[in-house]
Amino acid sequence: MRKLLLICAASLGTLAAAFGQTFNVPSPTEGAFLGQSNQVKFTIRGAEQEVRVRVRATGPAGTTEIEQRFSPNVDGEIDNQSITLNFSESSPEGDYVIEVSATEPGKTYPVITRNVIVDVVKPKFLTYSPLPNAFVSGIVPIRVQLDEPNVQEWRVQINNQDIPNNTGVSQQFIVNWNTAGILNDGNQTITIKVKDKAENEASQTISVTLDRVPPVISIQYPRTTSDIIPNTDFPVVVDITDGSQGSVDVTGIDVVIQNMNGQFLARVTRTSFRTIGSTVRWSGTVRMRRISLPTTFKLVVTAVDRAGNSGVPQEVVLSTGRGRGR
Repeated sequence: MRKLLLICAASLGTLAAAFGQTFNVPSPTEGAFLGQSNQVKFTIRGAEQEVRVRVRATGPAGTTEIEQRFSPNVDGEIDNQSITLNFSESSPEGDYVIEVSATEPGKTYPVITRNVIVDVVKPKFLTYSPLPNAFVSGIVPIRVQLDEPNVQEWRVQINNQDIPNNTGVSQQFIVNWNTAGILNDGNQTITIKVKDKAENEASQTISVTLDRVPPVISIQYPRTTSDIIPNTDFPVVVDITDGSQGSVDVTGIDVVIQNMNGQFLARVTRTSFRTIGSTVRWSGTVRMRRISLPTTFKLVVTAVDRAGNSGVPQEVVLSTGRGRGR
């Protein structure tokens, strides 16, 4: 029966076309992806009376129908009109058949069919880096992994501006951001926008701090002239200043004892760590009774901030025995 109806509709369509009557559906196209909000666009030529246009969508959950009436202009045209076809977030995804039909009293236009794919889920960010509030410098790799099989385009921007090689269609990608193009250090905004083929969109904004200033290390105690008494513990105090508040992390500070040839002898035990603005004070203790040290040795301090900037290592030469210098 359905085949007979289709044959009749095709015959009527052929007859209508012969009299200059046409019905076209430019959107959606065959194989198109449809999202939550869609427009079924059509054009009719040669209409004489009010036309009833029906959109029928059949998918995994059944069939939905929408019907509206349109009046032609004085030239018999219903030009660039549309019917809204919406799906909810809970609508089943997958293959759908869209049938668009048009009829007016005494006249039937051919049914136009489109096979489409419904995708109502926004792209999801599985992982991304750098993380919010990170400190960065140099070449910053922006890594993203998406949960979206139908990516139309992703775009990475810095402070709402494009950077080289910042677009693509893959689910997993890396964009290298060269911070040399930024004039001043400080807060920067990374924006990642993703659009799938059904026009569903998602974005992720990451606020980071650009810090290209290496930390400055200052050994407050001991000094070369300090008295180091054999077999007696002594304190170590180091101040580290950086360009950004909070950019110095305790895990990036290393305080060690070396012999005069640079050979590692011991690591100084940390006792406290305080932050004062952009300066941190690292305090520790050398436990002389637990380690065997030569008469003359070096205290060496290195520091790397959260952005990966390395400070110039500082060292002080110490000697055991009151009053001894270099």
